[in-house]
Amino acid sequence: MNTFTIALIACAAVLIIGYLVLKKFVGVAPSNEEEHHHDGENGVCCGRHTVCDKGYDNSYLYFDDEELDRFRGRAQEDYTDEEVEEFRQILYTMRENEVDQWVKCLGTRGVSLPQQIKEEIFLIIQ
Repeated sequence: MNTFTIALIACAAVLIIGYLVLKKFVGVAPSNEEEHHHDGENGVCCGRHTVCDKGYDNSYLYFDDEELDRFRGRAQEDYTDEEVEEFRQILYTMRENEVDQWVKCLGTRGVSLPQQIKEEIFLIIQ
């Protein structure tokens, strides 16, 4: 074998090993997230909502945001700028991995998110 062939085989081996390592560490979601993102029929999130609302057990979710309960039943487009800022302040004080649970928790309590921050939430969740 010549030097070029050996170098080519070595490069291919490095690429295959790199691919396997990346596949193992990057493409795997934690098991507790996998069970929450499905449509109930085939186990896959339907993708039609900002946050997948199937499969959550909300009995354990608690966020220290009871002050938002006063907005129960309010339409998403009826918030004032100050009220939107209240939601935004709470949003940006939580960890990124809690945002989808927070949104779901608000929904189960009958609190609609202000339309103005939905895109921000979507970007955080992505």
